[in-house]
Amino acid sequence: MRRLLQKLKYQPCITVGLMAANLLVFLLTEITGSSENSLHMYRWGAMLTSSVGEDGEYWRLFTSLFLHFGFEHLASNLLVLFALGTTLEKGIGHLRLLLIYLISGVGANIITFYWHYSADEEVLSAGASGAIFGLMGAMIFAGLFAREWIGALSPGQVILMLILSLYHGVNEAVSDVAHLSGLFLGFLLAILALKVFPGKYLYDRRRW
Repeated sequence: MRRLLQKLKYQPCITVGLMAANLLVFLLTEITGSSENSLHMYRWGAMLTSSVGEDGEYWRLFTSLFLHFGFEHLASNLLVLFALGTTLEKGIGHLRLLLIYLISGVGANIITFYWHYSADEEVLSAGASGAIFGLMGAMIFAGLFAREWIGALSPGQVILMLILSLYHGVNEAVSDVAHLSGLFLGFLLAILALKVFPGKYLYDRRRW
């Protein structure tokens, strides 16, 4: 058992778990209806401006992170989550990656909600883009200031991941506010992780 736990310590368990959770929720929404039907997605917990602002359904800020409009939406998010998450998790550890993902995602949803609510816009939104752009922000920070987080990755590989993330953002039918706020929050959380846990990483460089 100890050997198994030690082995799991060096696996991207959180990234795989998040991917599985998103896939499971997508399958359930498809089995019970259609992930491209707005009313069905609303019933499953997609974020509607008036429901949050006027009805106080703040839980939608969280549940909408695991909902996706159609398979293409899901597949593009899972692809980038895998590319960024597996690399970052090896460098910063399971808990920190999970916190950056969730805080960036919920934070991006809060900012997006206030953006549309203040403009009196009724918008139904869902997707993990804010959370994934949070990981992208952390990756940018690592590429610039904490190379030890991403081990033996070459600068070219880091650039390729960032290009993939940017391509994902350009082609996502989601508010740019969610993307940019998630990116900013991820970068900020990475700074906090470095300040609070200076020099403490899940992996030793020699393991790469």
